[in-house]
Amino acid sequence: MFLPKAAEILAALRMDGIFSDLRLPDDITSQILAFAQETSCFGNHDRDLDLTPEEHLARQSAHNPVTSGHYFERIEECRAAMAVQADSLLNAVAREYLGHKAKIISTRLWWSFPASMTDADSKPTTPREMLHFDLDDWRMLKYFFYITPVDADAGPHLYLKGTHRHHALKHQFSITVGRPMEEVLATYGADRLSPIHGDAGSGFAEDPYGYHAGSLARAAPRLMLEIGFGITPANRRRFFGERVFGKKRLS
Repeated sequence: MFLPKAAEILAALRMDGIFSDLRLPDDITSQILAFAQETSCFGNHDRDLDLTPEEHLARQSAHNPVTSGHYFERIEECRAAMAVQADSLLNAVAREYLGHKAKIISTRLWWSFPASMTDADSKPTTPREMLHFDLDDWRMLKYFFYITPVDADAGPHLYLKGTHRHHALKHQFSITVGRPMEEVLATYGADRLSPIHGDAGSGFAEDPYGYHAGSLARAAPRLMLEIGFGITPANRRRFFGERVFGKKRLS
């Protein structure tokens, strides 16, 4: 894996909460993309909406547009993704940043499909309007890799630098982790907001306690790989965004 030295990554994480100069080898990126194109995913986190990436357009409806496709446990069938998960430097940085108890708590691959502005504007809590922080564990570190090129129209990730170190009292005592973007930027400073663009294979390390969001894909789909580390063993198998009530899940 083409990565800088661990000390450089750690220094940026501690200062800004993010390091945005990671890169996968071209062959690994190509293998993950091929897997995603050949394997069906679950539209809108719904196991009843099993489709290939090409089929998402045919399955669209005015009332329920398909804006995402998650692979859930199917990602474990992708040997290239598992190689990224096992990378020695990623694991070493996680242990140094989180402590010796650091362990992988999530591995996910998903598409963000373009959504029309009409669909997006009909939802008051779209990522375009909200920033949030993660509380999946006491401490976390996540690695993200763009498997397809991402520009301003392909749903770039947004991160508010430095907010991993301190949250305002009104946000510490809020019952929700997501807040309107305008409010968050007014509190911490709009100059801290960093949109992350990159070509296929580019990646970044992030402390997800800092405010962040995935912006809407407008013109091109985005395929992203995430490797998440935490310090608490998961007590049951679950996948990001999956509906757990009234659905049969794998154990």
